[in-house]
Amino acid sequence: MNHLNKIQTDIEKFGSENNQEMAFLFQSLKHSLKTALKQAQKFNFDRCKPSIKHSINLSRLLYRNLSSAPAPSIIGHLDDPFAYIDETLRGSLTLPLAEDFEELILLVGEIEKSVKNLLKPVKSIRPYSNDYIEVRATDPFKKTLHHQHME
Repeated sequence: MNHLNKIQTDIEKFGSENNQEMAFLFQSLKHSLKTALKQAQKFNFDRCKPSIKHSINLSRLLYRNLSSAPAPSIIGHLDDPFAYIDETLRGSLTLPLAEDFEELILLVGEIEKSVKNLLKPVKSIRPYSNDYIEVRATDPFKKTLHHQHME
């Protein structure tokens, strides 16, 4: 139980210290991607490149910020999406495709939702104990409430 409390406290502390910066980075990254998308849709590639470069820098800052989260098992899951974002953006410097920016905007939005869920205070997790296990033998022929409702 002590380990669970420490993790919970560390995540809450990380969230309170980094929440504003991460919100700013997510908002700025999505804005840069949307700007790049608009320019790519207009085939104005020279005006698209600064937004792409800005998006690359913002995604790297965001990755660095998230990598300092006190949940090492979660950090490993960030590598692939952020590598994909970086690779797609670098490829877009030579040929910006609107579809790539649309996909990245959705991906960044999903990462943002996941981070918000991670940083929510964890109050409902209870450690495993025998108190939560039904110790009585079950009757396989007894109808459950679900079965009774279905009739």
